[in-house]
Amino acid sequence: MKARMTISNLSVPVERIKTKGGPSSTGAAGHEFDLAFRVEVKAPLLGKLMADDIECPRLVWNECIEWFRFNAATRQWEFAGKIEGNLFARNPASQTFKPWRESRYTIATDVTNRPPPALRAMTREEDAKKWIARHGFSWNMRIHDIPQMGVLGGSGGGGGQSLLIGDTRRRVIYFDLGFEGHRERARLVQILETQNGKLTIRHLIRGEIEKKTVNELSNLERWRFQLRTSHD
Repeated sequence: MKARMTISNLSVPVERIKTKGGPSSTGAAGHEFDLAFRVEVKAPLLGKLMADDIECPRLVWNECIEWFRFNAATRQWEFAGKIEGNLFARNPASQTFKPWRESRYTIATDVTNRPPPALRAMTREEDAKKWIARHGFSWNMRIHDIPQMGVLGGSGGGGGQSLLIGDTRRRVIYFDLGFEGHRERARLVQILETQNGKLTIRHLIRGEIEKKTVNELSNLERWRFQLRTSHD
């Protein structure tokens, strides 16, 4: 018999967002953020001692990555293609997903989650999982991501190899994060741009935004100005 896991309070806490790299960077630049959520497991009603496993929802980590090149002849940015898909389904062994993949139950034993003494004593993932399946418990979890782009040349990462290689390019990632069977979603948009080997845009938007808004010249100029006048 399996206990059932549910997910709630899905969010990207603003206080956990950090920037990486600045106007003078020559390495990688981008952001750090956490997908935070509450995990709850309820023991089966037909006798908690019968439960020995947990029915766990599948993580959905959708990214749509769009690339733009600069046309020197027309002085315009042009769409160069996109890569999209569920990165967890594509590469579940990624380091980003390691806490969810390997230690989602032992994380419940952390003192910050206020586990009962019997659960706190668990050090093995399978032991913690079996205890939670039989008794039920709820705890907090985070998945930490660091989406970056190389300022000089190309870069690879969870989304795959760059579609553009060079010192002038723009990358926009639309994140749509959550779990199968759960309506709550966390959405973000990251805009990174380099021109002649210099970082010119490093912007992260929490929430959903239309693509035409991301590509508006006035917004791009505003984000460039914000980075030029930043103090990091």
